[in-house]
Amino acid sequence: MKSLKEGERAIIIQVNGSSEFQAYLLTLGMSIGTIIIKNYSPSFSKLISFSLGGKMISLKLADFEKIELVKI
Repeated sequence: MKSLKEGERAIIIQVNGSSEFQAYLLTLGMSIGTIIIKNYSPSFSKLISFSLGGKMISLKLADFEKIELVKI
């Protein structure tokens, strides 16, 4: 996750965590195979901001680390 820089694209390959967390991500439109683009995320805020299908979404760093990505 930390290697993903601002403006880079990645594909979701796996989501770890509880079934409630996975269901929450599905309501946001995140599933395996979805492409995301990382936006600017200041390090002091502990939030990761990214674009997903034209929507801007922010997740806590701890939650974002449960998502496994592959850079495109």
